[in-house]
Amino acid sequence: MTLEEEVEALLRLREGVMHVVYLDSLGYPTGGVGHKILPADNLKRGDHIDEARVLAWLEHDMGAALAAAKRQATQAGITQQHFIAVLTSVNFELGVMWTVKFPHTWRMIVDGDYDDARDALDASLWKHQAPVRVKDFQDALDGLPDKPGS
Repeated sequence: MTLEEEVEALLRLREGVMHVVYLDSLGYPTGGVGHKILPADNLKRGDHIDEARVLAWLEHDMGAALAAAKRQATQAGITQQHFIAVLTSVNFELGVMWTVKFPHTWRMIVDGDYDDARDALDASLWKHQAPVRVKDFQDALDGLPDKPGS
């Protein structure tokens, strides 16, 4: 399975696929695979979304998250495909600037302190908001080989 296929499968699993505009947990109009509806989308709650639009949104939104994950993985010296796929999911959910929101956890990942990063995620508000997503990230951290010197 390619990285892109793994990411798409993970996003579909975790986000679900909705062919109707709904309000997400924060009250934002959302549709497709976790796509935040924009004014330019010209849709409102309850409107139907065809499969072509769902796929176009997914390709666009996934592309931005994947590009960020690849940059972050390179910065952290991590090459494992599964970790990059999960990191893409993190970027998709939290935004590509998630490392600014979690600077200590990010520093631990870059430094190869994966166990400490895992523990820091346990103590985060995010853990209470999205426990399955956090577990995905923790499991991906657990699957990384130790960095030399860490």
